[in-house]
Amino acid sequence: MHQAVMFSENLVQKSSSLHVMQNKETLKQKFEELRGVDVPKHQQAVFVKFAVASRVMDWKLGVIEVSPAADARRSRLEGMNQSFQAGVEAELILCAKASEGETINQGSLKDQLEFLIETAKYVTNVFVNERENGSPQQKFTPKLPGSYSIEVRINGDKLLTCPYTLNVKERELVIVGELKFKLCPGDTLRFLSGIAVNKKGELAVVDTNGHCVYVFDKDGNCVRKIGSQGKEPGQFDQPKGVSYLNNKEILVAEYGNDRIQHIDIQAGTSVKSFGQCGSSKGEFKYPHDICLDDEGRIIVTEWSNDRIQVMSKEGQSIFTFGDRGPGKLSYPTSCIPYKNILLVCDRGNRCIKVFDQSGTFLYEFSKEGDQDGELDFPTFMFVDSSDNLLVCDTRNNRVQQFSLDGHFTGKSITHLPKPCGIVAAPDGRIFVTSGEDNKVFILK
Repeated sequence: MHQAVMFSENLVQKSSSLHVMQNKETLKQKFEELRGVDVPKHQQAVFVKFAVASRVMDWKLGVIEVSPAADARRSRLEGMNQSFQAGVEAELILCAKASEGETINQGSLKDQLEFLIETAKYVTNVFVNERENGSPQQKFTPKLPGSYSIEVRINGDKLLTCPYTLNVKERELVIVGELKFKLCPGDTLRFLSGIAVNKKGELAVVDTNGHCVYVFDKDGNCVRKIGSQGKEPGQFDQPKGVSYLNNKEILVAEYGNDRIQHIDIQAGTSVKSFGQCGSSKGEFKYPHDICLDDEGRIIVTEWSNDRIQVMSKEGQSIFTFGDRGPGKLSYPTSCIPYKNILLVCDRGNRCIKVFDQSGTFLYEFSKEGDQDGELDFPTFMFVDSSDNLLVCDTRNNRVQQFSLDGHFTGKSITHLPKPCGIVAAPDGRIFVTSGEDNKVFILK
């Protein structure tokens, strides 16, 4: 286009009117010739692609590349022999073949495909992309254990081997390692509980009986130890929950001092604190956990007030819920926001209760016990990118996985001694604190 503009400018500025008219007639004649060119007919079973020429010469703007189209009768779906688990991303690959049997890897083949999954409401994160070799790749996450029927079509034609049956089993979480802490000389861990991670992968880990918070880099090196036992700013009494405000600041729920402290990690000092012992708005009684929602509101879980208190960024109480009416809580241990709901670990009732953003009770699931889907002293929890709710089932020495509507979908299959805190790092690793072994285990 830039060259065309320059050509036109030169033509107008430097050429005579007669020259301009001659060029116009030449162009008109050339277009008439192009209109008379026969366009070759292609069969429907071909793939046509236009490749732009690097330089325009002799009126050739590019070339048309023609290759065979994928034949649904010969193509097949690969990857069905792998093990599929609820809440874990599944990956299937289309091996596309032409009618003559040759393999086809075309960049735009994914636009000709349809992947139809029966009971689609039980799958999430569904998308088709291309592998490096150009072959289409179907990815999705089955939410629940069970059988899923999959049908694949190419340009409306169904693969001969369809439908495929995908058997999904419960998720099996295993310990793949532990974070090797490098503490300062003389430091000893007493009882690890709450854990949080920032966007850099740094971990803030609460030592409840050590009355302090440790900050570790992603490799387990101690960046800073904050606090000691006491009531002064920067001191703690049985801290429980922790949450990052940003990469440099944290909020700590102090179970013993009935307050929330805002801590500057780099300076290791208290920016401010709010709250005191009581049951009125803005007061706390044994705050157990703290987190922030998408609007930046502070959500405090109060163990002895049997409620959740929602506060502004400045620490002003907005409203409370869970202390009356349907969905009344008993010794709640944690509350996390996810999209348009709030999920609460109800320790006293051994269940998970779900509320809307205004604190209206919606539903609950689970009960006391040690069978699949049952809980005994649930503490901290989190929701991963595939909408799996992972709950620390502390007295059952395991982590359990649920769908957001309450279906049991998996659990840790190795013994976890008193899991308390749980969080996912930016690289996908799942960290779980052990209050008994004072370790941070890595789950997968």
